[in-house]
Amino acid sequence: MRRFAPLVQLAAPLLLVVLAALLGTLVSRSSETYFIDALVKVAIVVGLYVFIGNSGVLSFGHATFVAMGAYFSALLTIPPDQKTFQFLTMPHWLSSWIFPTQLSPFEAILIGAGFAALVAAIFAPPIARLTGVGAGIATLAILVMDNVFNVQTTSITRGTSTLIGVPLTTTYVSVLVWALIFLGFAYLFKQSRSGLRLRATRENVRAAKSVGISVDRERAIAWILSGFVAGAAGVLYGHWYVTFSPGDFYINTNGIDLVILPIAMLVIGGMGSVTGAVVGCYFVTIVYTFFNRWEVDGFSGTVRTVPSGTANLALAVTFLVVLILRPHGLSGGRELTSPLDWRLLRGRRVRRGQTAEQPAGSTK
Repeated sequence: MRRFAPLVQLAAPLLLVVLAALLGTLVSRSSETYFIDALVKVAIVVGLYVFIGNSGVLSFGHATFVAMGAYFSALLTIPPDQKTFQFLTMPHWLSSWIFPTQLSPFEAILIGAGFAALVAAIFAPPIARLTGVGAGIATLAILVMDNVFNVQTTSITRGTSTLIGVPLTTTYVSVLVWALIFLGFAYLFKQSRSGLRLRATRENVRAAKSVGISVDRERAIAWILSGFVAGAAGVLYGHWYVTFSPGDFYINTNGIDLVILPIAMLVIGGMGSVTGAVVGCYFVTIVYTFFNRWEVDGFSGTVRTVPSGTANLALAVTFLVVLILRPHGLSGGRELTSPLDWRLLRGRRVRRGQTAEQPAGSTK
């Protein structure tokens, strides 16, 4: 059973995603959008987990990679006649190859994710050196630079105007398949040698350096891979909502869904596990959706609406309660282990000065 424990651990988040997708097929068409949005959020949170969960370094800048994937894939998939109409002032060296290009959905995912990974690689050397508050401020600076670029380069991104004409290629099946692929990718990275070395730096940087682990290299690898997944999630996002603007990827009323909520989902679920990323995403989505619908229409008129802002207030209170009761998240930062492990650990006691492997009463 211990030999198959990794398969059981990977099966748990995959099963959660599949069950949620099956449940989404049983609801109305209008409610189905909530499930697709949740699956897109799963992809974004998993991208965060690859870096934050394994390195322990907090990042506020991953919405940058989501935006890069969304915008770059949109430029290469919008029909050529609409590009000519929207981007009248685009420089010729860009329009000469962007205007005639129209990629397939699969190509758009790869190109958008690859572009986001390239941008991540540019910022990897300085980010890999930072920890704690310094890393948080640096990644926030990346987010600010991305927002300034998206707002000011009107000839490429249309600035503050909404980008339109993006083809609707993100379907229920496609977002489910990609979410499962990203979960498998994140778990395989976690179990890889690079992932193990990175988690060693998370637990004790000095001890990791003492055995020859390059902290900067391992963090840079995770940062780039995380940017790739986040960029792919951005492509799914852009081709599901089909219209978006820079404000959707920045810290404001609209952008909180892609900047703050994914981080909160990862922390609430448990940063140390892939399962926690999925659980946190579902938990936050359910709480926010419930109060948001109550706030907007009062459940189809059967219950009176509550004041505007109740959803955000309820979400904030929920965060506080969960973190007080479960500081390591709902999953405790652990993957789902095999039933055999639970049975073997059931009667053990861990006392002061005694390891978990020593039986109670041992003087060894």
